Amino acid sequence: MIHCPHLTPDNQCEVAAGMAGCKVRTSPAACNACQNESNPRAINVVTIGMALVNKRRRKRDVGELSAMLANYMPDRDELPATLKIADYRPGPGNELKKMLAWFAKPSETCNCETRVDTMNDWGVEGCLRNVDTITEWLLEEAQLRGMPHGRFTRVIAKSLVNTAIRKFQRKFPDGAPEPDDNDDRHR
Repeated sequence: MIHCPHLTPDNQCEVAAGMAGCKVRTSPAACNACQNESNPRAINVVTIGMALVNKRRRKRDVGELSAMLANYMPDRDELPATLKIADYRPGPGNELKKMLAWFAKPSETCNCETRVDTMNDWGVEGCLRNVDTITEWLLEEAQLRGMPHGRFTRVIAKSLVNTAIRKFQRKFPDGAPEPDDNDDRHR
């Protein structure tokens, strides 16, 4: 990540979070894109897009953010593909979520949905590079819920992450299908 006064230690973008009204986790790619905007480290196409995506994922109204984005992009007839999301996008994160669903449901205070989306954004290669990070997320959530979270549990959690990645690879050997290009629900 880059140095930004609006980036929290847990990789939350305070600019996007302010617009979305919820926590917004960012990625190195998003930070780099923001840095290259004409108005870096502030309200710009990237931060508005992150806020819009996070509000949509939480099923909140995105009309105001969509209008704001249109003002920042007056010459574009449509939004960039990176801002389009499907209601369900297959990925390793969704596989892990399905595996855990029988005993652990997302709560109002967890980062579960954001982490699922992050894993889906990373894809197989990114998840393989970040297996330890994903394992830590599971252990952190287990601890917050008063569940076992010791050394033995780490082995199990890491195994679950690797199994989710393999399951996704078997289902989609060529990677996740792209969202429908005709999906104009983002407007």
